[in-house]
Amino acid sequence: MHTFFLYFGREWSLMFRNTSSLIQPLVFFIIIALLFPFSLPAENGLLQSIGGGVIWVAAVLATVLSLETMFYTDYLDGTLEQSLIHPRSLSIAMLGKILAHWSGTGLILSLFSPVLCLTFNIPSEQIWVLFTGLLLGTPSLSLIGAIGAALTVTLRRGGVLIAIIILPLYIPILIFGAGMLTQSAQGLPIASQLYALAAILVLALTLAPFAIAGALRATID
Repeated sequence: MHTFFLYFGREWSLMFRNTSSLIQPLVFFIIIALLFPFSLPAENGLLQSIGGGVIWVAAVLATVLSLETMFYTDYLDGTLEQSLIHPRSLSIAMLGKILAHWSGTGLILSLFSPVLCLTFNIPSEQIWVLFTGLLLGTPSLSLIGAIGAALTVTLRRGGVLIAIIILPLYIPILIFGAGMLTQSAQGLPIASQLYALAAILVLALTLAPFAIAGALRATID
């Protein structure tokens, strides 16, 4: 736990020193989500039907945008190599780093999503469905995305390659997350989608740290 909190706190301090890492994904998320209401006819039914999916896609793209520099700065200054040779658990260290990354990106995006729902005229009961889905889904986005970031850590411009690697893995999360809103709008239960997102999160929390540690060792060695 000491290793976890050490890396979690370090990542937060670095994010506050470089506030662009906090602001850029949020601004990108807002811009992507707002482009659709301005580009479509002002029909409540149309905006409500696509609003949840648009916000989910915006959250996915904003997460991808934040992944390129997740490990690259540590790679340049030698911190990552020191982490590889240190006797502390690399997988636990990376879990702390990634959850700190999520709290600065996915959590903030989730907290801001109800505001964007107003632009799509989404009913209040569905806003909470979207918010809950994002809270369950965005940690998985960060954990899975970190695997792609670890595989491309030595590349200066690896953003496109990261997207190619991880976007297919994001599809189930996107389907279940957006499907929750569709089910809710039709008055159907959303328990199956919630359980699916929770299962993906548990698998990501369990397996992703080991995959990330292995990818870093293989890439840097």
